Amino acid sequence: MNSLLLPAAVVVVVLLPMLLLLVAVLTWKALNRRRKRRSPLTSELLRPPAYGLTERIEELRWDLGSLLFAIGFLPLMLLAIYLLQETLGKPPGWTTTLVIYGATLLLTLGYCIVRGIRLAQQITAYRDGRDGEWATAQLLEPVIAGGGRVLHDIQAPGFNIDHVVIAPGGVFAIETKHRLKPTTGRALDNARVSFDGKALHFPDWTDTKTAEQAAAQARWLSERLTKSTGITVKARPVIALPGWYVAVTSPSEVWTMNPKNSGFMLKPGRDRAPLDKADIQRIAFQVEQLCRLPGPDGNADAKGPAKR
Repeated sequence: MNSLLLPAAVVVVVLLPMLLLLVAVLTWKALNRRRKRRSPLTSELLRPPAYGLTERIEELRWDLGSLLFAIGFLPLMLLAIYLLQETLGKPPGWTTTLVIYGATLLLTLGYCIVRGIRLAQQITAYRDGRDGEWATAQLLEPVIAGGGRVLHDIQAPGFNIDHVVIAPGGVFAIETKHRLKPTTGRALDNARVSFDGKALHFPDWTDTKTAEQAAAQARWLSERLTKSTGITVKARPVIALPGWYVAVTSPSEVWTMNPKNSGFMLKPGRDRAPLDKADIQRIAFQVEQLCRLPGPDGNADAKGPAKR
């Protein structure tokens, strides 16, 4: 019996911290549910900028943490199994041990390293996108001062719209793109992006998909708002490129801009009457139904589509 103490001790050392943590978390949750408290928030909150990206980043960070835990846990578990086999008098030969345990360790470590690199790349990409949406939201604040409304992270079937502006100049569906600038070459050229009506031409890359995406999102929003408000709403597609100098070389239904130049949204076009306060409020109310946060009880607002 004493011969089993060593492998048993290794297993306990490996598993006990996890079990204690699990028990502590479950106990805290049980006590938290029993406390006689409720949230003071009674109004339905709206999604802040890049809410979906922020949640996704948190999920990926948890995945990365779990991966790091697995890397540390595996060698100890393999050691416990080996010691148990040796104690029971059925140890494999050294060659077999090295092949089986070594292959298991190397394959698992290889998978974890590759998976960890991919998770880190995804986190970086989502973080860059989040920063871009934050910048655009901040640069759109003058529209609010001018009597407009700016709503964020609008949920649609299978996709989301980064920002929707409802202002005297109309309704705008904004897709933000945050691309890093090159660090080599002429600084002036590296800060310039041109739009030919179909594609965005960055210094080292051409984007042919964003214009189509922005136009499709605006069409969906137009149809949705026209049905829900009872008035004809034509949302204009806009691509926001914070931090870039934007040169438009050909006319297009898709407007491309640095969001610091958003003043045009307060002025109606020649072929359109300005939206009055009543229309802005009516349209904004319908857009709000598409960007509600879960309520204080944790349930999503039933009036909006499920979060993607």
